[in-house]
Amino acid sequence: MNFWQSGQGVVLSFLVLINLGFYFAYERTRPSSGELILVADLCAFCIALRSIFSFVPYFNPVMAIICLSGFALGSLRGFLIGSLSALLSNFIFGQGPWTLYQMTSWGIFGAIFGFVRRFRFGRNRTLQKNKTVNFGILDYCVFCISSFLVIIFITGPIADLSSVFMFGIDNVKSLFVMLAGGFVFNLALALSTVVTILFFFKPFLSALNRVIFRLNVNSLFYSQF
Repeated sequence: MNFWQSGQGVVLSFLVLINLGFYFAYERTRPSSGELILVADLCAFCIALRSIFSFVPYFNPVMAIICLSGFALGSLRGFLIGSLSALLSNFIFGQGPWTLYQMTSWGIFGAIFGFVRRFRFGRNRTLQKNKTVNFGILDYCVFCISSFLVIIFITGPIADLSSVFMFGIDNVKSLFVMLAGGFVFNLALALSTVVTILFFFKPFLSALNRVIFRLNVNSLFYSQF
């Protein structure tokens, strides 16, 4: 057993702690029943999309929904939606050690866009009931570029690390070769995410805004970190 395989237990434990940390932090916010319904619906939507588009090669719109959800609802809820979507959808696609890597990867992706929202708009921007969400060209550019870079350099490599620890490598050079092997898939995922954002950025957030007010959780949109 080499170093990479022997360290798998430590890495998996660390990933478990990351996920539990976000779950407990979310629990401390004392979410309302309407908020839990919204989070559950978004998770179900991600699972359905992953199942439907599993038949389409190199195209997966799930990450776009996760980042838009994190953008609208904040980092904690973004992480929760991404992490649970990976966990629950793998009951369809297969569970294994890779599940924790996917949960962490997808969760971090959603959480990052809570930070993007805070950086781009601040914490106090609010929307009015039944109003259309208005975004400019700069908003589209920020979203597309940041989502592309995050998938290529952060969340994609995190998910790829599952192969490193499951199959083992001999040295650091082999590590980079294995990570480079996943670049094509990460590139396809990043491009499909950008395409989905370009077409559904405004419609999705506008629809989500209406649902938020209907479920009486309007204080979430652009208000909580």
